[in-house]
Amino acid sequence: MINGFGLQNIGLMAVRNPLVATILVGLITLASIFGVTRLGFSGDNIEILRDGSQEMADYDRLLSSFRDFNNDAIILMRTDDMATVEGIETYRDLHFEFSLDERVESVLSLFSLVQYDDSKGGWMSAVPARFGSDDEVKSFLRKLALDIPNAQSLFGPELDSAVMVVYTRDKAIDDARVRETISAFTELVKEFERPGLSITIAGQPAIRSDLIRNILGDLLLLAPIALLMCGGIAFILFRHPLPAFLCALPSLVSITWFLGGAGLTGTDINFLTNILPVLLIVIVFADTLHLYLKWQKLNLDSATPIAALEQAIQEIGPACAISSLTTAAALISLCASGNMGLIELGVVGAIAVLAGFVCVIVILPLGCYWALKFGFNSKHSTSDSLKFVARPAIAALRHKGIVLGAGAVMCIVGLYGHWSIDSRFRMLDYLGSKSEVAKSEGYIDERYAGTTPLFAIVKLPDETALLSDQNTSLFYGVLDTITEVFPSSSFYSLADFAKEIEKGGGQIRESDIDQVPRDLTSRFISEDKTEVLVTMFSSANLSAREMRAKLGKLNGALDKKGYLEATSVTGFPILAGVVAPRLMDNLRIGLLLAVFLSILIVAVAARSVKLGLICLVPNLLPILCVELVLIAVGIPLNMSITVALTVAFGIAVDDSIHMMNQYLLNRQNQTNDDAVVGALEEVTPAIFSTTLILSGGLIIMMFSSLPAISVFSAVVILTLVFAFLADIFQLPAYLATVRWQKSR
Repeated sequence: MINGFGLQNIGLMAVRNPLVATILVGLITLASIFGVTRLGFSGDNIEILRDGSQEMADYDRLLSSFRDFNNDAIILMRTDDMATVEGIETYRDLHFEFSLDERVESVLSLFSLVQYDDSKGGWMSAVPARFGSDDEVKSFLRKLALDIPNAQSLFGPELDSAVMVVYTRDKAIDDARVRETISAFTELVKEFERPGLSITIAGQPAIRSDLIRNILGDLLLLAPIALLMCGGIAFILFRHPLPAFLCALPSLVSITWFLGGAGLTGTDINFLTNILPVLLIVIVFADTLHLYLKWQKLNLDSATPIAALEQAIQEIGPACAISSLTTAAALISLCASGNMGLIELGVVGAIAVLAGFVCVIVILPLGCYWALKFGFNSKHSTSDSLKFVARPAIAALRHKGIVLGAGAVMCIVGLYGHWSIDSRFRMLDYLGSKSEVAKSEGYIDERYAGTTPLFAIVKLPDETALLSDQNTSLFYGVLDTITEVFPSSSFYSLADFAKEIEKGGGQIRESDIDQVPRDLTSRFISEDKTEVLVTMFSSANLSAREMRAKLGKLNGALDKKGYLEATSVTGFPILAGVVAPRLMDNLRIGLLLAVFLSILIVAVAARSVKLGLICLVPNLLPILCVELVLIAVGIPLNMSITVALTVAFGIAVDDSIHMMNQYLLNRQNQTNDDAVVGALEEVTPAIFSTTLILSGGLIIMMFSSLPAISVFSAVVILTLVFAFLADIFQLPAYLATVRWQKSR
């Protein structure tokens, strides 16, 4: 029998002291329910990428030296009559309404643009105070596109849409207020909508608001339905409501403890930790079923149900403990990524999984104890009615060489796929397909130069005037180099101000720049005038490989001309195209660490290095097979999938541990072959039941409004299915092939 390091004794103490244990569990649960009321949610998708790299340092430098571009909400106005007096005046009114909102610091739109006229004393509005006709509006917009090229980033080329950038105040878009702010903005724009005119909101604040709304929606709606679905399928298998309720209760309590603990400790739920309730349902329900089915079987031959319950805890409890430890180890391996978001997920997840084990080993026995006290008749065995499921696996033992060979080939192919699968990090992958924010982001990306700005920070030599010959030569040299990679219409910079002044009959001076409001100059010049900024626009749909290629081309051109040392290229596309894939590569290495830790734990628990190594292929196969499926259907890795694969290894080990635990129990008084067959007959019904029940529950999560959760659930379902097949075909074949001792 596997060594559970004595953790199963927690359950024995609960059964032997049921009243005390029930009161203690009740108090913890009540405290957790209170904690749930204080639960916070985070839509932050930048901080999660923080890994201490130079790319993150450059991004922080951008936000501190210039402005926090993450505060920019994008207002998208779509109408067929944009180039009419009514259309342009609606746009103007919308601009001023946002300017007057207390949540808004500044607004950038066509009505923010200025032109220089030396004869009239400097900067003037680029837009007339009024328009006399629709033809005048259309003519003006076309002329503006020629006079001020970067104005094209504010209205569509077909004159059927326009955007404005609303720079919100920090306090208005923190996690506690961002949904309220975006909701208020939505109500504001509704006042302007009419037939043929739609106004929607995009940008980072809207994305964060949408993420929080979807996370909250999943927790309040889909997670409970998934748990009910698991309980419903359990009811069909057990043919009685009470066993189904008893098996669902530990999962329900574990989720309550997790959410309550997060609320009490101030740990916000984000789009990564949002997967933990799903994970807890999977792990806790699986171990609960193994324990309950073992109690059912032992109870048929035991003198008393309580004695059978204690024996079930002693025999299955160690396997439950080790399966929880291996899953916790897989989560802890995320800490090797060096990423703060993943470290938080790893630590919080590991604690949640270990607390889930306590729920399995304490809540289920207590539930069974009190059910018996109230007259529950437990003399029934669900496992016996499902033994037929093990017959194909038992028959396959006669051809174990073929089974092992097929597994080895699939493992080799899967390892190749593991290192060749492409990766991608797009915020659209974390927004619902029906999300107005996602639709707006996609529209802007298609019609305009791109949704996501890319920035080149040019560090000017120390102790030189902003507009000195040395500085302007450096700046224009960098600018000319950028045009080799990005089209000139897709960026803007200080050069645009210089052109305006020259067209207006003047020559650019620092005093002219000082006359322009800081909310405009902060997009071009640092406050201390030691750095200048070139803003490019990039597509949000570029893959990580495409973004790295484009960045490499730009850096190569800058290096060739000697400008690379003075130039730092940063922005969300860099974080998504360079930092996120690097984190995913680290996670792949973390998966290997999870494998090592899990095999080590199994080897120590089984007191055998051979038994630990035997788990390697059967538990790698499910992960590798899932990756091959992803490659076949063209789904690249993202953060959630990569985390899911790492965690899924811990889940895959779960069934193996229960199979091996029963094998070791059988081998005490049976031959090796009989022990393998007996383990298949005993454990396969439980593994089949858990796979069926949990897959049914997780199918509900595939309807999540967050695509990442849908894909995560699909990955877990596939993992469960492949793990079931590997654990009833591959693992028994290894156990039957390797001789551990002379058969008795």
